[in-house]
Amino acid sequence: MSKEWLWDKKTSISEVKKILKDSSHKEFASFASLLLARKNNPQEVFKEYLNPLLFCQQWPKIKKIMRKDKWGNQRIVFWQAIYEKLKDKYRKQGIAFRENKKGVRGAICKKVGEMIQDTRKEKGLSQKALAEKLGVSQQIISRIESGKENLSLITLTNILRIMGKKVNISCTQGHEKKRAPEHQLGLDGV
Repeated sequence: MSKEWLWDKKTSISEVKKILKDSSHKEFASFASLLLARKNNPQEVFKEYLNPLLFCQQWPKIKKIMRKDKWGNQRIVFWQAIYEKLKDKYRKQGIAFRENKKGVRGAICKKVGEMIQDTRKEKGLSQKALAEKLGVSQQIISRIESGKENLSLITLTNILRIMGKKVNISCTQGHEKKRAPEHQLGLDGV
């Protein structure tokens, strides 16, 4: 078995395989994210290293670590597609997965995505052009605009800066007697 994807680690391939069988291991997500960032062959990954069901169950944690490395963006898009395909397969078998809460978070992501899309179109930018300026894939921009990505404030600020806008976020206290909006987000703030 080749160790080429572990070239910079002192851990043996057999140790890593043991870690990747135990999602409760403190290094599981780190090694899984490294594996997926360096390998793009699902057949090999699932045959040699990682159980596909365990991959599906742990994908949100793995993806979070992969996002810390800018070089991993293309691989995240690739493995996200694999995850969605496997998740559908397992759902048909009656296996349930924890879902993101759609509620307020989903509504906010959708609203922010729509605002970003409107601003991008106003500026005459394609998704691909915006993605290139940000150093991410076009698929990530698509996910953001459709409300499927929960982006950080830093990412939001970077997107808007590229489009010549500023972030303006207003928060209100929930215990006030007068009715205040749940959230307010102005993309062309002060």
